[in-house]
Amino acid sequence: MVKFRHFAATAAGLTGFVSVGAVAHRSLAADFVFRDDAPPAISGPPPLEKEAFESRWEVIVGGGASFEPAYEGGKKMKISPIPIVSIGYADWLQLDPGGLGVTLYKDGGFNVDARLGYEPGRSEGDGDLLKGLGDVDFGVTAGIKAGYEWDAFEFYGIIDKTIGGSKGLVGKIGTSYGWHMGERLIVATSLEATIADKNYMDSYFSVDAAQSAASGLPQYKAKAGLQRVDFDISATYAFDENWLLQAGAGVGLLVGDAANSPIVERELQPKVSLSLGYRF
Repeated sequence: MVKFRHFAATAAGLTGFVSVGAVAHRSLAADFVFRDDAPPAISGPPPLEKEAFESRWEVIVGGGASFEPAYEGGKKMKISPIPIVSIGYADWLQLDPGGLGVTLYKDGGFNVDARLGYEPGRSEGDGDLLKGLGDVDFGVTAGIKAGYEWDAFEFYGIIDKTIGGSKGLVGKIGTSYGWHMGERLIVATSLEATIADKNYMDSYFSVDAAQSAASGLPQYKAKAGLQRVDFDISATYAFDENWLLQAGAGVGLLVGDAANSPIVERELQPKVSLSLGYRF
């Protein structure tokens, strides 16, 4: 029997270290991390002999593609490559294309993680309605995640602050559940709600006077609050101890002031992805 453990990612897109849901979006690379058994609960790396040290490293490389909206709120879909280089150590450190995560505290099912990632921003060339609005710059995100694992469930809350870019503060609350279906297949689901501050909402959903004049869109002021809700499901299959295949699908729903923005063409934001990874 092949034994493996699922580590679900929570990011919308790769907008932050494992940002759910969405788009993706939460980090797909992290979904490929498996372990033969769960290490004991720790709050930091214990002293290890060389052989034990090497055995607790996890490295996965691979790639795939996603099919999702060209921008948040758009209806035009695009195919994007997904490069995967995922490095984990002893269930307390994870580095992947979404960013870096480090477990600061772990006691039983409760854990606190520090997060460092990025917000990719947005180009006005991503959609017709964005022309004249200018670009939203790239930014670095720093935050913290607190979660509680109970059996196959995880309940969590996340706060991420963007340095540069939108300068936004984004919070997420959600739950995930994963289960084995046979010896080689794991299915995981997640449900997540995103709350954004006025900086984030202004950057991605507001239209000021200058932008209105340049784009022809009406002026609009998006307020802070609940911004979107996401549901995701993924299936990861281990062909053997090394090769892993993952298929994922999800849908996000823009709500509140985000949904009412004049740049939003479609409130429902679907996505699908397929990735192949090799575990060393």
